[in-house]
Amino acid sequence: MALLLDRTAEVLSRAARDAGDVLKFCRRWLDWEPHEGQRRWLTAPRRPTAVLVTGRRWGKSVCAAVQALHYAVTHPKSRQCLVSVTLDQARLAWDAAVSYCEREPLLRALVKQIQLTPFPALRFKTGAAILARTAAREGVYLRGHRFDRVVVDEADYLSERLVNEVVRLTLVDSGGQLVLISTPRARRGLVYRELQRGLAGDPTVYAQTGPTWENPNVDHDYLRSLRDRLTAAAWQREVEGVYADEDAAVFRWADIQAAYEESAWALPVPAEVGRRYVQGVDLAKSEDWTVHVVLDATEKPYRLVHFERYQRHPWPVVAARIREVHRRYDCHQTLIDATGVGDAVLDEVRDVARGFVFTQRSKLDLISNLQVALEKREVKFPFLRELVEELQGYAWEDARLSTDCVMGLALAVWAAGPRGRVEFAPSLWS
Repeated sequence: MALLLDRTAEVLSRAARDAGDVLKFCRRWLDWEPHEGQRRWLTAPRRPTAVLVTGRRWGKSVCAAVQALHYAVTHPKSRQCLVSVTLDQARLAWDAAVSYCEREPLLRALVKQIQLTPFPALRFKTGAAILARTAAREGVYLRGHRFDRVVVDEADYLSERLVNEVVRLTLVDSGGQLVLISTPRARRGLVYRELQRGLAGDPTVYAQTGPTWENPNVDHDYLRSLRDRLTAAAWQREVEGVYADEDAAVFRWADIQAAYEESAWALPVPAEVGRRYVQGVDLAKSEDWTVHVVLDATEKPYRLVHFERYQRHPWPVVAARIREVHRRYDCHQTLIDATGVGDAVLDEVRDVARGFVFTQRSKLDLISNLQVALEKREVKFPFLRELVEELQGYAWEDARLSTDCVMGLALAVWAAGPRGRVEFAPSLWS
């Protein structure tokens, strides 16, 4: 016991010596060297609000983990929370922090407890704690807590109301710091406005941006090869880390956000007798994905209850999967893409499915139908990153886009109740 106390005292003494220099902490405690953009962020002046908006794979979550550990080591009895739209996303930074604690002897000597359930918590012998929470269900898992720092990861996915009415209020007791980190999503949203305030010189906000290529650890040649595969807006958001013009967006960000922000149920949802289910299936072409979407269409808003996404499966396997999901939910209707190679799958499942033929007119009807359903708040789904990002990035000129999730959802919404005209492939039902 005496040795343990001596070791803890030694570590705390070293923490005090290193407290003023976060870069020294990174090198001595974590054996980690941040890249130039991360150094600017880690050494920035502390302000009530800090905003970091960058491209994907910049290293935001690692920075969040490092800052949280440094604060915990140098601020005994402090409470920090890593928050995001899902617990999985919030755990990215939390898991990185735990990994450092398990790997590095100095940190390991300070750890008191690593708790995984019901919510992740990393507790230190100094009384400091780093927690992870989801913002789902209107922030119910945050209400009633007090924190000294809250880091909101992928903050642009959270509504402004939730950040202001729930997250900020957890900082009231301590006058703590709100940290917003995100890949850019919605111009004119809270993160965008706070970023602009900071860049304009507001003394209460520190703001920083950065492109993906600031990270020397990503493959820059591969990154450049993606430019021809992405729309200009997607390249700006995902790689350059800047807000793109939304004028060409088919689906409004506010409508997408409204569909998932209060929809926290786990997938898949078991089938219930007496409910009306429909299935939409978009079939893979070459390197694309096959996507199944099942909606509970008993009443509006329709609820997404089953989602799966896979690729490179032979057509007989895909056909068997369509039939299995159809029977599991006793679907009122299963609608599949029957254009081109999809016709071969339709031949295998005509007993349970109808085929949707994509023409210029029918595709316009299909997407417009989904557009109206989202605007009228007639469809809800849990946060699925692939689906959300495809919806936001979708454009009428979609030849170079990933659209499998969008089309799967659109087919399911159409099967639930179309508003316009469409051409169906020949069916045994006709």
